[in-house]
Amino acid sequence: MSKIRGAFILAGVAMLSVMTAQSGSAQSRGLGRISGTISSEAGEPLVGAAVKIEIGSDALEGKSDGAGKWAVSGLGKGQFVAEFSKDGFETKRVRLVIEKESMSSDPIKIALKKS
Repeated sequence: MSKIRGAFILAGVAMLSVMTAQSGSAQSRGLGRISGTISSEAGEPLVGAAVKIEIGSDALEGKSDGAGKWAVSGLGKGQFVAEFSKDGFETKRVRLVIEKESMSSDPIKIALKKS
């Protein structure tokens, strides 16, 4: 059972909910692209934070740049779990629902809490 920790966010055609999530159903690769920023709760960009999106037993991965910006391409229609992590911070998992095969989302803002 998932526990919702935040409010639902509508980002373009992607719906996000900040939660501890388990792998969703029907996942695929495609032309979808998501992007955003990762910062500390104080608003400071986190350089080199890891982004990992599970696709069944496979994953797409990326890192944030010097401004905390990140992007991951190759998502198809379906439900995914994105994991954001950085040493010294708590890992955050976000459930993604991609509704169109070739969509791009509005930038997603992720804030990590110091551990």
